[in-house]
Amino acid sequence: MKRLNSSDSLLPICPSGEETGVYGCGVYPSDMMDPLDDDDCSVGGGLLGSSKKRRLSLEQVKALEKNFEVENKLEPERKARLAHELGLQPRQVAVWFQNRRARWKTKTLERDYGALKSSYDALRVDYDSLLRDKEALLAQIKELKTKLGEAAETDDMSFTSVKEEPVVSESDNAKLGPNSDI
Repeated sequence: MKRLNSSDSLLPICPSGEETGVYGCGVYPSDMMDPLDDDDCSVGGGLLGSSKKRRLSLEQVKALEKNFEVENKLEPERKARLAHELGLQPRQVAVWFQNRRARWKTKTLERDYGALKSSYDALRVDYDSLLRDKEALLAQIKELKTKLGEAAETDDMSFTSVKEEPVVSESDNAKLGPNSDI
């Protein structure tokens, strides 16, 4: 593929005489983001043609929204019926449904993200609280062990040793008999 140099000449995008707009040819960023209508796709014209994009009426949008709520997918028969009822081209109905599905998906993702984020935040707070509790308990254990160690040292010095006798269970006593001195 050949790279363009600054010395290469480019063909003008705009027909002569239409040098207005952000890109110098009557095309605005919002025009580039909106879907194409059949009028915009005329041969040789495209987005740069002089025809204006037609917006849907409020009634058409309401009817399309109502149909979208019933089923967000569009079968060819339903598309043709809607287009005929609303006075639109089937392609306009198809594009509207495609764009509406994209908006619906975005809203669904945003809603799911919000729910997951709030759940994560709650779990994070619980985790941090449990971590602080764990650290406090470990500190208490350490403190108690040191006290126990000090107490054991003090007990060893102050008390005389006591003779430890072996522990004998009752079953062992029964085997040895009642006169045994264990």
